[in-house]
This record gives sequence, structure tokens and C-alpha cells, in this order.
Amino acid sequence: MKCERECERGQVLPLVAVLLVLCGLGAVALGRLGERAADRARAQSAADAVALAGAVSGRADATRLAEANGARLTAFVLVDGDVRVSVVIRGATAWARARASPESTAGSSPAPAMRAALARAAQLLGSAVEVERVVPPGLLVEVTPRAVAGLVGVADQAGLCRSDPAREPQRFGLCPPPASALAGLDGQDDGE
Repeated sequence: MKCERECERGQVLPLVAVLLVLCGLGAVALGRLGERAADRARAQSAADAVALAGAVSGRADATRLAEANGARLTAFVLVDGDVRVSVVIRGATAWARARASPESTAGSSPAPAMRAALARAAQLLGSAVEVERVVPPGLLVEVTPRAVAGLVGVADQAGLCRSDPAREPQRFGLCPPPASALAGLDGQDDGE
């Protein structure tokens, strides 16, 4: 009887070891699956933005925006006013299509991203930002002289930047994404 218990000692250890290995492999597989999903989402977001930039400003701006987002523009096709693009980020490919509407080229209203930044600035200031003029295609605005001082204080929190404060102190645009938002994308192989 004593031998049976002593002979059975240690039987659980191999099972625990196998279970730990399987859990480790599962965690690695889930991590890679999550990484691929994140890459696909990044690629789709970049493709959408690049298509919009291409529709409004052309291929050169689309290429610059793709590079700023850590992507590579692999296709740019203009057909009947539609721009169709393909971008690749770390092996993930995404397609998008956009068309410049007459309002977006006229500059009569801010682009959605600019509206969001202005709304955030208004939240921080506690009052609406007074805009004098929207510069086509709606990604730059000129604010009233009295709005400049307040807006400068909250611009970085709202995602607004001034490209040339000395010559155009009233002109604000959208800030490029911070380097931390693109961390891990620079210098990595895109799989092609």
C-alpha cells in the first residue's frame, strides 16, 4: 500500500508542465492574432485617411500622409472623380475609396477632424472658438485676433498647431500624430 502511494508521487508534475506549455503557446497565438488585427485596423484607418487626402489634394499628399502614418501607398487610382488607394502597414493591406465633395474643396466648413479639434478646444476654453475663415480643404482655420491668446493655451491639448506663429498667428491646423502614436511602426518590415 505504501509503495502504491509512493509510486504515484510526481504523476501530476508532467501534466502541469504540459498544461503550462499549452497555456504559453495559447498566449503567444492570441498575442499574434491581436497584433494582426491591430495591424489590419491601422492599415484600414491609414487607407481611409490617404484616400480622403488623395481625393482632396492629389497623389503627392496621399503619399505623404501614408508615410506619416507608417504606411506605404501601393496603389492610387483616379476613376470618375473617385480615388481608390491601397496601403500596406507591416504586411496588412487595406483598400479605401473617397471622393472630394464640392463642399470639401470649397472650404466653406471645417473638415470633420478639424470640427472635432475645435470642439475639444471649446470644451477646454469653456466657450466656442471664433473662426474667421476656413482654408480649403477644411484642415486649416483662421481664428479671430481675440481668440488667439486663449486658443494658444489649449491648442496642444485640442490637437491644434500653428505652422508659422510669427507670420500667421491666427492660423491653426491639425497637429501631426505624436511620435508615440506611431511607436513601433518606424523601421519595421512590412512583409513585402
